[in-house]
Formats: sequence, structure tokens, C-alpha cells
Amino acid sequence: MAESLLVLITKGPYGLEEAFAGARLALGCKVSGIMENATILLIGDGTLNACKDQRSEAVGMPSNLAALQDFMDLDGVIYCVEQDLRQRVDDTEVLEGVNMITWEQAREVISTYQLVNTF
Repeated sequence: MAESLLVLITKGPYGLEEAFAGARLALGCKVSGIMENATILLIGDGTLNACKDQRSEAVGMPSNLAALQDFMDLDGVIYCVEQDLRQRVDDTEVLEGVNMITWEQAREVISTYQLVNTF
């Protein structure tokens, strides 16, 4: 059985359920103990999930911030490709504890996991 899982979130926080599902998969792995070595990597539009000042009530949808924070509270690691985020929003604060990385570092992260599940 695999011992490490990288959840790759490529979709934005609203309008689709992929980011919601990915965040909860990673959280579920941590909570259940099924996969202790679970990590989240936010790329592309998925980097918008890390934006701290989201107003989910404006679109009437739940935010993924609580799931991401719960994941980190369980010692889960979240990486965010800074270049992708800055292409979408120039100056925004991200959720405390999210690790901003380059694409070169992201490729290294991806290569270290046995399973990669993309949302």
C-alpha cells in the first residue's frame, strides 16, 4: 500500500466542487490516520484557495479555508506555487502556514510522493 499522498488542487474555490473535494480528501486522510503523509499542493487557479480574505457569503458557497486550516492544525503541509497566485491576484494575503514555493520546488515536491490525486 502507498505511504504518501499529494493532493494537487488545480481549481478555484468557487463554482466547481473539485477544490472542495480535494481539501476534504486530504483532511480525511489525516483525521482517519489512513494516510499520515498527506500533503496539499495548490497550483493554477487552485492557488486562490489560499487567499485569506475570501468572502464566500457573497457567492453563497462554503469556503475551503476552514478545511485547509483544520488540515494544517493536524500538522498537514500545504504548498502554494507563488508565481501562479501572483498571476491571478497581485497582492493578497494567504492563509497563515501555507508554504509559498516556486515551480522548481513544486516539481521536487511532486516527485517525492507515491500517489498524486488531482482535483
